[in-house]
Amino acid sequence: MMRSRRLPSYWQRVAVVFSGAALSQAIPIAGSLLIARLYVPAEFGLFAAWYGVSVVLNLFLTARLDAAFGLASDGTERGRLVVVTILMVLGMGCLLGLLTWLAVRLWPAGLFGVPAALTGWLAPMCLCAALSVVWQAWAANNGQIHALNAIRLVQAAAVTGLQIAAAWFDPAAGSLVVAQIAGTSVAVCVAARLLPIQAYLPATWLELRAQWSEVWRKYWRFPLLAMPSDVINASAAQLPVIVLGARYGGEVAGCFALASRTLGAPLAVLGAAVRDVFIRDAGLEMRAHGHCRPVYRRTFRILALLSFGLVLVTVPLAEPAFALVFGEPWRLAGVMAVWLVPLFALRFIASPLSYTFFLAQKQKVDLIWQSVLLGMVVAVLYGFDSYRSTLIAYGAGYAGMYVVYLMLSSRYGGRPTAGIEA
Repeated sequence: MMRSRRLPSYWQRVAVVFSGAALSQAIPIAGSLLIARLYVPAEFGLFAAWYGVSVVLNLFLTARLDAAFGLASDGTERGRLVVVTILMVLGMGCLLGLLTWLAVRLWPAGLFGVPAALTGWLAPMCLCAALSVVWQAWAANNGQIHALNAIRLVQAAAVTGLQIAAAWFDPAAGSLVVAQIAGTSVAVCVAARLLPIQAYLPATWLELRAQWSEVWRKYWRFPLLAMPSDVINASAAQLPVIVLGARYGGEVAGCFALASRTLGAPLAVLGAAVRDVFIRDAGLEMRAHGHCRPVYRRTFRILALLSFGLVLVTVPLAEPAFALVFGEPWRLAGVMAVWLVPLFALRFIASPLSYTFFLAQKQKVDLIWQSVLLGMVVAVLYGFDSYRSTLIAYGAGYAGMYVVYLMLSSRYGGRPTAGIEA
């Protein structure tokens, strides 16, 4: 009887998160229709390369302590963990600012395919993005779905609106960059207002030091194991747009970026909604029973069914749809979407369920898998002579790695453990 009551509750909460997340993603998707016509593929490709670098760097700022929020008890314990994480972000953000300032002067030609004019914007972007991630993770683990949806909606609307407006002044990659930072900072201000941290701030320096020591004693696996793992994962995901731009030009990189953004965004919406509810329910079951088998299985079944539907729709419709919606210069993006559909279909299933690695304290296994994944990606990106062969092999190799990942997450989520060791 208890299970029959929890099942509707679980998917009702997923539906609430999904409705807000869907709207927050519908805004940039709709905005992409105009952005694709205001910015040429080469400029969009340059922005995508810059944004990819920022995605990797902002993981260092949080040290992935935000992934530990689900292991902390509701209330004061989690609030203190949030405060330590925010302080970590601020400190690392200042360090990153210094490093990028030095990089601009030592390498005036730019780094990682990002020109020096844009490199200086990496630190403020990473700082804002990391703070947004922290507040969203806090809201998700507290079950504060309405606050979570509000933060996402504000960020999506602000970023998209500013990027469209900026194109009227200068339709270049720099305009996309500045608008991205400004829109994200607006979302951070809203998040700080909706979920204030003042009640959890330490009153004295000694209290802060004790709070800091407690967090690192209990959650050291996250900065030492989970952070390198996620940095590798993000690098593997963002490396293609950088390498494609360097090897085949900005137009190919721009089409790849649009294909990934358009195909991945709807899946990320539902996947994030499922994850935000899954991490709370799975965490409760893991702490109570040593496993989260029931919630894992029902989540896997619905994700697999939706993923199959994605394949059926994308393969026949992607190429003509991209040309019709975004314009003929973007037809290649639709072709790339078909090549990448195995990757996105399996990522959609694996991503929400990957939280079982954290709950079962298997960050070391996750790190090994991510390292193998990065090796595969590098080998594929430099092992072929045409972008067609490169992307087909990239999608197939990624899909194969996700099959292994799902097998591991199923094992760790369904196997009873002796409890959660912090």
